[in-house]
Amino acid sequence: MPAWTFLRLFADDDGVTRVDTNFTQPLATADFAPPAPPVFSARISDASALVALELPVGWQGDWHPSPKEQWVICLADEMGYEAGDGTRFTLQPGTCILTTDTRGRGHKSWNASAVPVRLALVQVT
Repeated sequence: MPAWTFLRLFADDDGVTRVDTNFTQPLATADFAPPAPPVFSARISDASALVALELPVGWQGDWHPSPKEQWVICLADEMGYEAGDGTRFTLQPGTCILTTDTRGRGHKSWNASAVPVRLALVQVT
């Protein structure tokens, strides 16, 4: 069966945010939208909110934990991150990360573009 691998921010036992680069979601055959043919689908989970965000040029979020466990999906331009362990990375359009660092110091994030960055957040708790 296929699987997708994503980035995941999490807080370790000491509350330091780290990046898991091998967070894998297995896919299974599912009759998702009959009568359309079966597709590969990850486990369906409930979402508590869908949030559309636009961050202006120059926006910077200092150290903060994620307000909820959430999928951050980059829709347009680039979003920068720094984890508590010093790891830095950028989300490009079409990429996403699961942020579960809801405790501890959290992470830094910023608009890494010369134009506003657009994000969709799917909060799962």
